[in-house]
Parts: sequence; structure tokens; C-alpha cells
Amino acid sequence: MRALIVEDEAIAARTLLDLLRQSAPELELEAPLGSVAACIERLSRQPLPDLMFMDVHLSDGLCFDILDAIPASIPIIFTTAYDQFALKAFDAFGIDYLLKPLRPERLALALSKWRQLTLAGTSPAPRPVDLAQAYFGPGQRYRERFLVATGQVLTSVPVNDIAYFHKDLVVRLVTREARGHVMSQSLDELMPMLDPARFFRANRQTIVQIDAIARVHRGFKGKLELELIAGCQQDIVVSQERAGALRDWLGA
Repeated sequence: MRALIVEDEAIAARTLLDLLRQSAPELELEAPLGSVAACIERLSRQPLPDLMFMDVHLSDGLCFDILDAIPASIPIIFTTAYDQFALKAFDAFGIDYLLKPLRPERLALALSKWRQLTLAGTSPAPRPVDLAQAYFGPGQRYRERFLVATGQVLTSVPVNDIAYFHKDLVVRLVTREARGHVMSQSLDELMPMLDPARFFRANRQTIVQIDAIARVHRGFKGKLELELIAGCQQDIVVSQERAGALRDWLGA
């Protein structure tokens, strides 16, 4: 079994190599690659590895650029210092999502998952369609839940528990209890996933869920101000241009 490490930090790559030599001696480890371009070149010209370890941020882009260019179903264990890409990672044949600094016991658990899925032959590696059905439901168009990461913990949040999505420096999903979770998608990417009967694009920074709106106040120059339910401190301003659409949406 061949494994490929895609990691642009030399120290991190050496650390992972040492850990794998101890915990997975059956793996034939290729020389680590540190860029999107080098990995695409390798995958397009040589037989595909049986397992890949991928950092998210590489020297010339994100690892997802590789997966867009090489649409192959290679099992992947993601290794990164960032937790906001967890959902996107699991959509890309991700077996596990390990946060740096890597802990040997977490790596061992990830390898155990891979062995169960591939070496034992009891179950194939996850496919995007399986993951999509897990979160969309068969025959459903819109998301019923979102997978969010908090440190090493992954939580599935039902859309009923979402108050709004807001973009500041990053996009956050905010629950009705005012808990915020960083998302990897932009607001424009989120909108097609959301039922328009339940979610409204209030402005360029915010998507709000209808059940999170407690009151609507008339504002200055035709604007509307949304007062959210108790627990959510965010007040949302809807421009005059969007005010008519909001009224139609609330009355639909």
C-alpha cells in the first residue's frame, strides 16, 4: 500500500513521516510534496496512491484545488491547523480531519478507520453521493443540517437551530443560542443549499432564518431592522431595496 503526504512545511512533513513509520509500517511512503502544482503533476502521471495525507493550505493554494483538477476517489486524511474546512474535507473523500499539532493517538484512530474501510474490504471509502444523502436526505434539494467543527469535535447542526449566517472576516453559522461556528463556504455558496422559504439574504453580510426573527422595525429611509429572538444580540438591517422582498417573504 502506497501513501502520499502533501505538506508544504518541512518539519510537519518529517513529523508525519516519523509517526507513520511507527504506526503504519505496512505503508510505502512516497517523498512528500509541498504544492498544488507538484501534486497534480504526480497524480496525473503516476499510479494513484492508496492513501493521502493532505494539509489544507499549501504553498500555492488550497488542497481542494488538487481534488478539483484530479477527480479521483482517493481516501484522504486531512492534517491542518484550521478547523473551518471540516465539512469540505468530508465532501472530498475525507476519512478523518486531524488538527495540528498531530497527536499519535488521533493519527492511529484515523489509520484504523482507513484500514477498516479499505484493507478489510468491509466497506468502500466514502463517496460524495453518500455524504450528500447523509446531510440532504434522499430526493431533498436543501440542507437539513450542517457539519461544524469546534477543535477536534464535529457537530451536526439542524437548520432549525440556526439563527443566521454572518460574514465579517469569515463566515459564521450562529445558532439560536448564539453559538458561532466558522464555515468554509461563502454566503453566495450557502444560499443554494438553503430553503428560500426559511432563509432570506437580508444584506451582503447576513442570511437570516425566519424563525429567528422576533420583530421587524421600520428604520430610516425605508430600511427595516430585524430584531432577533432572545439570545441573539445581532440586529440585522435590511436596505430599502431589499425591504419589499422581505415583506413578501414574511407574508408568503
